[in-house]
Formats: sequence, C-alpha cells, structure tokens
Amino acid sequence: MALHDDLIVQAKQLANRAPRHPRQASLRRAISTAYYALFHALVAEAVLILAPSTPSALRAWVGRTFVHGDMKKVCKGVGAGNPASVTGQLMSRPIDSRLAFVAKTFVDLQEERHKADYDTIASFSRADVMLKITDVEQALASIQAIRGNPNTHVFLVALLFHEIWTRR
Repeated sequence: MALHDDLIVQAKQLANRAPRHPRQASLRRAISTAYYALFHALVAEAVLILAPSTPSALRAWVGRTFVHGDMKKVCKGVGAGNPASVTGQLMSRPIDSRLAFVAKTFVDLQEERHKADYDTIASFSRADVMLKITDVEQALASIQAIRGNPNTHVFLVALLFHEIWTRR
C-alpha cells in the first residue's frame, strides 16, 4: 500500500477512536494525517513525471524538494480556475472540475491542518473531521481518474516549479 493510502486509514482510525467522546487530540491528528495523505499523493504523482526510476534514490530526493506553501499557491489558482504565471499559460481551459476539486481540497486541508496543529482554542467535531477525510479520499480518487491528462501534468510539475516560473 502507498503511504497516502496508509495515512487515510490512520486518519479514519484516529477520528473514530473513543466512540462516544472523541478526544480533540485524536481529531486534530486525524485532520493533519488526512492533509499529509493528499500532500504525499500529489508529490508521488509529480515525482513519477519529473524523475526517472533510476537511480533508486532520485525520486525520494526530488520528493523532498516540494514546499507546502508553494504548492498551496498553485492550488489556489487552479482551484479557482485561474492559474497564474506559466502554469496558466500552459493549461487549457476550462480546468477539469476534478482537478479543481483536488486543488481546492489541498488548500482547505492545509488551512485546517494549520488550525488543528496551532490553534489551541479551535474545537473539532468527529462529523466535520470525517467530512474532511472523505474530501481527501475523493481527491485521491480524482487524481487517479485524471492521471495522464495534460493539465494534470502541468499542475503536478507546477507544484514544484511555480515559484521559479514566477521569477521569469
């Protein structure tokens, strides 16, 4: 099983611990884990496009170069149907709704993860956390469904190169 699949399983387990009274710590970790499932799935898909399989460590090293904030910037534009810079020039319109959903889900989950990890006043319900996990599962399915699409390729490559492209 891929890392992102394991992380989704773990997110569900965390959200469903203590059937009657879920602990905030478990719900917070569930949100964070669901976010990382999507993050790692996107990185894995991008690395398949960007790096050959040999030498064996190359893909792992390329995967370590992705920056969460840079990825969020790309996702905001794609999710709104208005990608910026070279990304926008390379993508055809309209943006596939499944790709836009993946991008919007990434932005939403990154913001929720920050809230879960840093906002000690925030409170989470199991129902809301399970909805977020379901969104990530749908985003993961969408990634598989649009694999090989030219706009998907641009999106995945932009997750790594967008900041460099904006300096040109």
